[in-house]
Amino acid sequence: MQLGFFGAAQEVGRSAIMVEAEERIMLDCGLKIHDSQAYPLEPKQSPDYVVLSHAHLDHSGFAPFLFKNARPEMVCTPPTLAMSELITADSLRIMAKRGEYPYHPAHIKKMKESATLLSYKKQHELGGSSLAFYQAGHIPGAAMVDLQTGEGRVVYTGDFKGEETKTTFASELPPKEPEALIIESTYADRDHPPRKELEIELGRQIEETFENGGTVLFPAFAIGRTQELIRIIRSLDKDCDIWIEGMGLEVNEILSRFSNYMKDFKRFRHDLETCKPVTHKRMREAVLKKPGVVIATAGMLQGGPAMHYLLRMGHESKAIFTGYCVEGTNGHNLLNYGYVEYDGVKIKPKASYAYLDFSAHAGRKELFELVERMRPQKVFCVHGDKCQQFAEELKVEGFDAYAPALGETVTL
Repeated sequence: MQLGFFGAAQEVGRSAIMVEAEERIMLDCGLKIHDSQAYPLEPKQSPDYVVLSHAHLDHSGFAPFLFKNARPEMVCTPPTLAMSELITADSLRIMAKRGEYPYHPAHIKKMKESATLLSYKKQHELGGSSLAFYQAGHIPGAAMVDLQTGEGRVVYTGDFKGEETKTTFASELPPKEPEALIIESTYADRDHPPRKELEIELGRQIEETFENGGTVLFPAFAIGRTQELIRIIRSLDKDCDIWIEGMGLEVNEILSRFSNYMKDFKRFRHDLETCKPVTHKRMREAVLKKPGVVIATAGMLQGGPAMHYLLRMGHESKAIFTGYCVEGTNGHNLLNYGYVEYDGVKIKPKASYAYLDFSAHAGRKELFELVERMRPQKVFCVHGDKCQQFAEELKVEGFDAYAPALGETVTL
């Protein structure tokens, strides 16, 4: 059995890992839309199967490309398919503006038509191999992949979170002792603060901003984070205005159809009904005229309406980031250097800004605990800036761990 690392090797983004046994099975196929080297390396042969762990762009955003010259079977959970169809179409529009056409709408259609929908803990045959999904936490519909080939078993965590949140269930582990464990390493170097303390601090900052007569802007990922923020904010303040703009509105509608994949689904539906959609640009100025909360894409300020609000907010207002901002993005530059770039010009916003670590990823402790509980023969550390460091620390703990390089193929 061979593992080919065509993305997410010693980097965050463009996850794409090929498992070659009797069949060629691609685990995820994502991209980095803010990066000039955005796409995964192209394998010499097309996969026979594509397995998507979840619907974030860095894991599923390049999947339609695989359907340009082939028609592999794609396997994912029902909400992952629905949301992947949405974000790949949107990503295509963004890439077209840059003059890039890696795939076309017809390939998204082929992807959808080739999809097999699989719920958690159900077995599905992939030729001579089989797979099962396990709850990964992270976002609704996210799955860990347990892949059994004729040459050994591979567990791929994708992105996961051990503890439950307002909208996701706690992750559930596949059976122990696989031949290979491919594990995300995003936060291998640190743990996240206790969630309850973060929620209290978030409530304090919202209240303080309202007292100053300001608006609180949450630049947010449309998938997962927008829904989580709605639930958190409404649990803190039953009456404040919550405005939603951007793709999060469409994702809210999609997830309202998948009750089994969301924790406290009835509360989510109820809280959703209390939010106000921003459906036209003309509404934006009115939104900023009185204290309230705006949840808008994009989470890293790379496009989307969030930048519009940020540049028009005054000193009384505040932008709060709650998720990971990749180096080089406007979100990262604002938090670390105090500026954003708009139309090629560096701008220092008037509004204040803060970061609260509401990460949907496992922290350092959870990563080590998962490896300890799984007891794999070999660990491959991917999807992180500290993959090599994580692998070295696992070696000290007695595990055979390795951080593959981009494009490397490993034989088991």
